[in-house]
Amino acid sequence: MAPPKAQQQLEGTRTSRSEKGRKIQDGGSPISGSSISGLDLEEQDVDLLSNTSPASERAMHDMLQGLLATLQADFKEALQELRRDVQDLGERTDNLETKSDDICLAHNDLVDRHQNLQIAHDALATKFADLEDRSCRNNMRIRGVPEAVVLTDLPAYLMEVFQLLLPSASLQDLLLDRAHRLPKAKHLSPDVPRDVIVRVHFYHIKESLMSAARKGPTLPAPYATLLLFADLSATTLAKRREFLPLTKLLRNHEVAYRWGFPTKLLIWREGRLHAITNIPSGMQLLQEWGFVKEYTPPRVVTTSPLNVSPEWHRVKPK
Repeated sequence: MAPPKAQQQLEGTRTSRSEKGRKIQDGGSPISGSSISGLDLEEQDVDLLSNTSPASERAMHDMLQGLLATLQADFKEALQELRRDVQDLGERTDNLETKSDDICLAHNDLVDRHQNLQIAHDALATKFADLEDRSCRNNMRIRGVPEAVVLTDLPAYLMEVFQLLLPSASLQDLLLDRAHRLPKAKHLSPDVPRDVIVRVHFYHIKESLMSAARKGPTLPAPYATLLLFADLSATTLAKRREFLPLTKLLRNHEVAYRWGFPTKLLIWREGRLHAITNIPSGMQLLQEWGFVKEYTPPRVVTTSPLNVSPEWHRVKPK
């Protein structure tokens, strides 16, 4: 079908031809050269129809080839840009993975160093506590001395107590180097007297006094409330308190024990010496002896940092 413009031209041509035909039929004389004019009109109609005819196969092929080339160029440009983005993203990912691997290795190295420092710190703290205890090995802590006994009267008061504990010892054996009171702990009642620290000149006399206070008869009044303890460092006392469940069970079953260094329990039973260094091993030993029916070790929540396993490993290029 011809386009609207060509259709209008065809209709105009047909109208003029019909008007001329009516004039001839009405008796008018025809114009000379009418046949030539008719031929020209027909040629114009053929030209209009040829201009509005569909494209040939060759033209369609060329047009599709041009469209295909344009699409290929657009796709190639888009793929190149996408390839550049993917390559850039890959490089950034590789850098992040490398840095993460380096951080993981550095963290593990710090964890190892931290654990080594912790072990060294514990060993130094234990050694320091032992040195402190050894420097005070001649000292005794006496609890229950009335506040009415002033500092100047302490040596005479203590000498009377020691003579009651060791009647066979001479005054030269019971020689005291010094004696003084300690500050009162905040949790103690105001009515409780302060403890007294006394240093006995001879170590064996000090040990004999401690043994007599534990095993000997009760002291008469007004010394019946006195209690004698070894003068130990705060670190050693804290570690010994951790063994309180074990020592309570041992005393209930009348099993003798003594303390060793570093802080541990030494038990001589059935011709064999047992060393208990921690609560779980001690409870397991007492369970074997029948002192404990069942023991479930408490869950230990560690706050120390742990090593991190890397998500990947570097592979050397072939």
